[in-house]
Parts: sequence; C-alpha cells; structure tokens
Amino acid sequence: MISLRITFCLLFFVLPTVILAQSPSRITEEVREILTYPFSDPSPVVTVSTKTSKIFPYTTFEGYSKEGRKQKWKVVKLENDYVEVYVLPEIGGKIWGAIEKSTGKEFIYRNEVIKFRNIAMRGPWTSGGVEFNFGIIGHHPSTSSPVDYKVQKNDDGSVSCVVANKLACRDQVTQQQSVRGNEGIVV
Repeated sequence: MISLRITFCLLFFVLPTVILAQSPSRITEEVREILTYPFSDPSPVVTVSTKTSKIFPYTTFEGYSKEGRKQKWKVVKLENDYVEVYVLPEIGGKIWGAIEKSTGKEFIYRNEVIKFRNIAMRGPWTSGGVEFNFGIIGHHPSTSSPVDYKVQKNDDGSVSCVVANKLACRDQVTQQQSVRGNEGIVV
C-alpha cells in the first residue's frame, strides 16, 4: 500500500513538475551572409521637398542595386523550446522572422533575400518580418539603418533584445522583444 502511495505521489506531483519546469531561454548574436541588393550612400544635401519635409533633417537614399551580393548582417536570435525569433539591428531593429519549432513553420515570414527599394520615407525598405514605426506616418526614417540595441537575460528567465532609436525631435523610442522559457509566444 505504501509503494502504491509513493507511486501515486511521483506520478501526480513530481512528474508534472519536471515536465512543466521552465526550460531556459537563450539569446545569441551571430553574423550571417544574406543575399542583399544594397542601396547607395545618402545624398549629402538635405532637401526640403514634399517627400522629405516630414523627415527633416534626415537625408534620402536614391541609388538601388540591380545586382545582388552576399553581405554580412548581425542577427540576434532569441529562442526557447517552442520558438525562434530573429532580429536585425542593422536594418532598423526589425523582427526578421520567427519559427514555431514543433512544426518548423514560420509564423513571421523571414525573407532570405534583402532587396532594398525606394518605398520608405528616406527611400530604402525591404519586405519580410515586422518593422517598428515610431512617431511618423509610414516607414520610419531608420527602417533600413542601424539602430542601437542590447541583449539581456532577465530575472524571470526570459531573454530580450531591446532596440532603440533617436528621433529627429530628440525623443528616444525603444522596442523590446522577449521570449520566455516556457511559452511559445513573443512578447
């Protein structure tokens, strides 16, 4: 009878605790070569035309390559047992893509070719992922430019990538993407 009670306790109290224990979240930084159709250096002259008046004092980019080449990009990868999330701090801090691990399927599209075209307020924009637009209607002026970022392990076991952007009005805006150890969501 005692062994039956011990078995019962093990099955219903200890085993679920082990199964449901929080698995660790991980964050890594790496450099990946991605086929890229780059854009030119910015125009050295700030003009105040209809398109650029909303983004003064930022400059615009006007040249776009028709030829792709492999280019190295920083990639921040946040993951746990359920999801992988990729952030590109050199392309506006956008979430490049995300994968649900049990199926291997993307739930945020990760475009494996970065092809900049004249769509955003300053010019260059590329498809795929999730970009963050701060304070301006349309694609943010730094949507294709490097932004400040930091990676961190949080006290609750989650990991985060915080991207920061300084606006022309001297405001600083931050966006934090986090992955917790036992959840299949991105916060």
